[in-house]
Amino acid sequence: MNLSKSVVFRAASALFLPFALGAQEAPKTSLVQQPAVQQSSGLKIIVVQGEGALNSTRAKTATQPAVEVRDDADKPVAGAEVVFQLPAAGPGGVFNGWMRTQTARSGADGKAAASGFTPNDEEGRFNIKVTATAGTKSATAIIGQSNGRGNGSGAKVTGGRNKIWVAIAVIGVAAIVGGVVASRGDDNETTTAAIPVSITPGPVTVGGPR
Repeated sequence: MNLSKSVVFRAASALFLPFALGAQEAPKTSLVQQPAVQQSSGLKIIVVQGEGALNSTRAKTATQPAVEVRDDADKPVAGAEVVFQLPAAGPGGVFNGWMRTQTARSGADGKAAASGFTPNDEEGRFNIKVTATAGTKSATAIIGQSNGRGNGSGAKVTGGRNKIWVAIAVIGVAAIVGGVVASRGDDNETTTAAIPVSITPGPVTVGGPR
């Protein structure tokens, strides 16, 4: 009887031992973590026009945003989809009279530009969000602009005060001539020579509002 029990015990141990070992080793394999894979966008956006521009709320003129799309090798990307997005509220504007977004395609030189951008009546700074997509690659950029009550051209206003000085000079000469004529009328025997008067105003430059 003892021999039979020993044989049965050994057979059972041989049968269940692999399963027991497998159950102990299984949790070890489940703790192994795969390394995370990070993929770069593969694109970059370079702002070529519009950054820091001051748009005129009075003249309704604005600088149209433009960008250049390049790849990781710093080469232009043609045919990329470029979306220009204006703020939904606050200072900003619209494209072509009503749209907040506009989509363009980059050319062979990688450049893409928006058109029909008009500022609204609200003054202040705002950002234009730019998104470029080419296949599975994408990139974003921000173009900062401002709205203000300027003339929209960025040029300085000159000559305004010069006209005022010319008007004063004309009035002064007229007053002198009038005095000479009155003097001749009172005394015909007395001749008074008019003294030429020359007024030369200096250059005056008036800058835009700050």
